[in-house]
Amino acid sequence: MIEMEDLQRKKSVLQDEACRDPLTGLFNRRGLELSLASLRSSDLPLAVCMFDLDDLKGINDAFGHKTGDRVIRAFSELLVRETRNDDILCRYGGDEFIVILKNISDAKVIEKKGERICVKFHESLKEEPFPVFCSAGIVMCDSMETRVDDLIDGADHTMYRAKRENKGHCFLLDGFVG
Repeated sequence: MIEMEDLQRKKSVLQDEACRDPLTGLFNRRGLELSLASLRSSDLPLAVCMFDLDDLKGINDAFGHKTGDRVIRAFSELLVRETRNDDILCRYGGDEFIVILKNISDAKVIEKKGERICVKFHESLKEEPFPVFCSAGIVMCDSMETRVDDLIDGADHTMYRAKRENKGHCFLLDGFVG
């Protein structure tokens, strides 16, 4: 009986590790997909936020990947502090992060939260010998019928708009997607 419990515990640990980014401890894409599949209508409305660490490649090139990793970890720790326990946090790519905020319907509140994260990130690392910024794009959703890929694409396009028009800040797509 003890051996079976031990095997189950090990299996659970391995499954969790397969869904987590080893650098940040946040979900990876696999973990994000599983989390999104478990969303319920009671989680609506929700906001999909995409953050990009601006010019991380330049930091890696000039100061090394250990420094870049430290910047990534600092951002992930900020996300954990600035979100709720039941929100979904994911390191989506090398320097891109997705945050799913559940049960949030006030667009002004979520836009302020996104902007606050961008500003706090910059301020938290302003003693570094290089500038550190992030840009964010947010879309809101109030329908379970909306495809997750459309939400992520919308957040991504909105984030790139922020990078082009007001780098280091947050933009919100007007209205709900879905």
